[in-house]
This record gives sequence, C-alpha cells and structure tokens, in this order.
Amino acid sequence: MAVGLSTVIAVLIDLAINPFGADVDAMVDLAVAAEDAGFSAVWVADHFSGSVVGRPWSRDPFVCLAAIATKTSTIDLGLLVANMQNRHPAQLVSAVDSLVSLAPGRVHLGIGSGAVPGSRFAVEHEAIGTDLGTPDHRRTMLRETIGSVRAIWAGEATYRSETGVGFAGLDGMVGRTPCPPIIVGASAWPTIELALAVADGVNLRRTPQAREHIERIGSARPSSFEVSVLDGFDDAVDDRSRIDEAIEMGIDRLVLGISVPHDVTRLDALDLAAFPPR
Repeated sequence: MAVGLSTVIAVLIDLAINPFGADVDAMVDLAVAAEDAGFSAVWVADHFSGSVVGRPWSRDPFVCLAAIATKTSTIDLGLLVANMQNRHPAQLVSAVDSLVSLAPGRVHLGIGSGAVPGSRFAVEHEAIGTDLGTPDHRRTMLRETIGSVRAIWAGEATYRSETGVGFAGLDGMVGRTPCPPIIVGASAWPTIELALAVADGVNLRRTPQAREHIERIGSARPSSFEVSVLDGFDDAVDDRSRIDEAIEMGIDRLVLGISVPHDVTRLDALDLAAFPPR
C-alpha cells in the first residue's frame, strides 16, 4: 500500500528539463518556476543532436545550466547524465567546475556510460564515428572516468587509464571547491554495482526492473548513497500517485522529466510544501 502524503517519510522532487527542440530562455523560465514551486533540483541531459528523439536540435547542458544558475539561488542543478563519450574527464571537470563557480554547493554531476550500440541514443555518436565499445568496456571506462574526475579534483597530476581517460602532468584545473556528488545513470545491475563502489548515488529509469533493483540496493548501499528514479511528467499518470509510489519504494529523489513549453500551474498544483523537510 502506498504511504500517504502526510507521512513523515520524505522524498525530494526534481525536474529533468528536456533539451530537445527547446529554447534556452524557456528552459530557464521553467527552472525559475520550479524553484518557486519548491522543487529540489533541475537536471539537463547531455545530447548534442535532437535526432535521438526525432527533434530538430538539442542544447548543450552546461550552457543551459549556467543560464539557469544566474537566474536562481536555491534550487540544485545537475547533469542527468554527462555522457562520458562526449568529453575527456579534464574537459568535463573544467565545465563542471565553471558551473560550480556560478552555483556553489548546488551542483550534482551525473555521469553515464553512453548509449548502447545500435540503439536510438547511439545515432548521434554513430554519425561522428564514435566507437561505443562493449558493455564491459563501457563499464571499465565509466569506472576510470569517475576515478579520473576525482583525481583531478584532488589535485593529482597523473591518472593512469586503460581506456584513454587518463592524464599525465595535468595541473591548474579546478578552483577551491570540493568535487560535487557523482551520480551514475544506470539500468543494468553490473552498472549499479559499479555506482555503489565508486559513486555517491545512482539514477534509475522507471522500468519494470526498477523496484527489484531498489530492493537489492537497499541491502548494499552506504548510508550516504542516494537513489533516484527518473520518470515522466508529460504523460497521463496522476502526479500524486507517482509521488506516493516513490515514497513507498523508499527512494531519495523522484526526477520528473518535462518538456518546454509547459503549463507551470501544474508545478504549483503538486503543493510540494506539503512534504516534510529532509
């Protein structure tokens, strides 16, 4: 049975703003409305081509989040998720650290292993000749990407890698800021296990397997490890029922995917102030 909304158990409610076919100013306006409505964070995906969903364009996540950062003051900002195939860790860290300078203490770094070869999300990488590799190779690269990111933030000059994400003699990368929380986007259990070992949290898509994964994570997760689920906000599912289910599953965050333009009155209708503070 779902737990009622008056329960003392809390879940954070976030928005993932769809960058496909979107205007950046509309994304910023939606993020401001989300902050006003009491949402905990806004996230943006990392795709450079709208072709993955049949849209005419996509938007760079760092440009979008930087624009949002300048118009907001309390809502958290994150990538869901940065595609490790798009940037070397040094380039990724430089972009994230720049975002941190605009929104200190508000940034979350989601990282994913990239698309499965042959899938619709692989279209953009196939177009530019990216070798996406096998699942095992992608997981190794993901582990090393996270290790490389942490090494850069720790001020290390060298990080050795088998998959091309290392560096030697690297210096002058980040300001005096800690590494943001690293969240791994995952769907398969081996990737979830990787997240438990090297990351600060995991984000799962709402699939038939999600509940099973969440129950399995429960017995293995460190106390500070965050579990979130990405769901849709533009479908016919009742928003309150969706939130009740998230609370019942025991996740930390429910991330609702949303496109622009969007009727912002639906954000206010959720009445997030009814949820107890974490």
